[in-house]
Amino acid sequence: MAISRFWHAFADTFKIRTDKPELVRAQVNALSRQIPVLYMLLLANAVALAYTHYGVAPDWMTVYAVFVLAVICVVRGVTWHRARFDIDDIDACIKRLRRIRVLAFLIAVIFTLWAITMFGYGDPFQRGHVAYFISITVVGCIFCLVNFPPAALLVVAIVLGTFVLFFGFSGNEVYVAIAVNMALVSLMIVQIIRSFYANFAGLIQTQNDLEKQHDAMIDLSRQNEALALIDPLTGLSNRRAFFSILEDTVNAARETDRFAVAMIDLDGFKPVNDVHGHPSGDELLQQAGERLRKILGSETLLARLGGDEFGVLLKGYDDSLALLELGNRLCDELNRPFVLGGVTVQVSASLGFASFPTVARSPIGLFERADFALYHAKKNARGEAVLFAAHHETLIRHDSQIEQALRKADLADELSLHYQPVFDIRSRHVNSVEALARWDSVFMGRVSPATFFPVAEKTGQVGVLTRVLFEKLLIDMESWPHQVPVSFNLSARDIVLSDTVEWLIDEIKRHKIDPGRLTFEVTETAFLRDFEAARTSIRYLREHGARIAMDDFGIGYSSLRYVHELEFDVLKVDRSFIAPLPVNERSRRIVKTVIDMCQNLGIDCVLEGIETDRQRDALTALGGHLMQGYFFARPSRDVKFEALAGSLKN
Repeated sequence: MAISRFWHAFADTFKIRTDKPELVRAQVNALSRQIPVLYMLLLANAVALAYTHYGVAPDWMTVYAVFVLAVICVVRGVTWHRARFDIDDIDACIKRLRRIRVLAFLIAVIFTLWAITMFGYGDPFQRGHVAYFISITVVGCIFCLVNFPPAALLVVAIVLGTFVLFFGFSGNEVYVAIAVNMALVSLMIVQIIRSFYANFAGLIQTQNDLEKQHDAMIDLSRQNEALALIDPLTGLSNRRAFFSILEDTVNAARETDRFAVAMIDLDGFKPVNDVHGHPSGDELLQQAGERLRKILGSETLLARLGGDEFGVLLKGYDDSLALLELGNRLCDELNRPFVLGGVTVQVSASLGFASFPTVARSPIGLFERADFALYHAKKNARGEAVLFAAHHETLIRHDSQIEQALRKADLADELSLHYQPVFDIRSRHVNSVEALARWDSVFMGRVSPATFFPVAEKTGQVGVLTRVLFEKLLIDMESWPHQVPVSFNLSARDIVLSDTVEWLIDEIKRHKIDPGRLTFEVTETAFLRDFEAARTSIRYLREHGARIAMDDFGIGYSSLRYVHELEFDVLKVDRSFIAPLPVNERSRRIVKTVIDMCQNLGIDCVLEGIETDRQRDALTALGGHLMQGYFFARPSRDVKFEALAGSLKN
């Protein structure tokens, strides 16, 4: 059994390991450097042996045979030295190893026969040289072929095996001793070959494993890098990828190149998220991405930039009409109803374009102008596409001027409050007054609140305005009759910051104002920004006695939900419903519904924007009684409470 295992192991050593391609390649690579040395070694030893036997042995053995051998060794050695092997071709490598094994067999047989024949000539010294020739040649061949055991062991078996038998049966004690010595050395050499080969094969395997690990790490790194550029929710490119590709595109662009950047925003996504839950919101974004991709195609860069905002890089577009046509197609596609978990929801989409090089030549310039076009679309053409144009550049510059003027302004001196009363036409009393901001800029003159507040909110300056104006309001209220209620507008940014609402209450206490006299007006934009934070702030204000009003009611997406969950004290109906009231039956029905809802909920309903007696009479007929507008009084810096004393609400 042990002998069988040894024999199989020994026989396996003569095989070419075709099952290990990396080992085969390493063997061919090593032999390509070592075989030329082998040929030179054979030639040198053969010439030396022929020289010592010249004149003793026949010429065909010492001259002609050596000459032929020299030609063969030189040609083969030079061929191997200059050869360039394609070690990636595993089949070619295996064929080359097989040829080496055959050549090793032939060379071993030829040299053995030549040496044995040469042994028959000469004196004991010359015969000793033959034995030395055999030993040194075999050792040299083994070192040259040690990386390829099938060839190395063939040489050992043929050369040493033959001479062990030859010397062993010679009958000469010295030769017998040499045979025994050769046999023992042969066994040691075989073990050395196997040991070296095992280490060599193990080293190649280790290198192969390390290369695989390295390749795996590189693949993992590439996968991570790819994932870092993909939005995990939609599978689209993400913000990082979008700006990277946009920057590369701009840097590589020539004067004749034309392309456009588009910004797309879903109008009404936040309410869907709040009402139906985040899974539905995620599904909405996924479906929106699929719809956009279907129109844009796979070659166009489409990225989710964050939230419900998408970015598009459109190459080859230089026609304004073509851009707007594509933009409106995208908006129309997103305006179609979405089915989310069996529930149908409706949102819309607005889009802004900026083109290269017409409106900007830098990545940030293109992005900012596309974003401004989107902002303009949401404000003035919701649900449509807007292409950034020259007049938008004027608006940007104007906004930039306002921003700079706000930063340089002495706000405490330049800001002021005007007050407009809200009348209760049933009792013919003033119900309350609303504080309205005014800014008389040193640099720009009188600036409308509708202009400077959006800029202040966008640039993060609105909190400073709120604090300055609220301080002014509290100072004014200290000198007013204690029963006068006042409403004050908070921005969307104010209402989601806990430190701002805490500061408001602290200031009310410091000025010793009754919180019940104050109503804070907020718009639905605040809830779209951060519903939970807005709800927390509203609860905090109400818990400290202040009242809360929803301003511009009716123009949002899910106002009824907010009314239900946030328990407002006042709803202010937007003026857009009031203007057509006398001639529009639909408007009358909507306003009537809101008035009845407020009555049923026990909250006040203030109707804004009354400018004619016809509007007043129509609202009165619908049951409205809290009204505000130019028809009754314009905002004024000085409130004549003496003139109104008889009509103030007790």
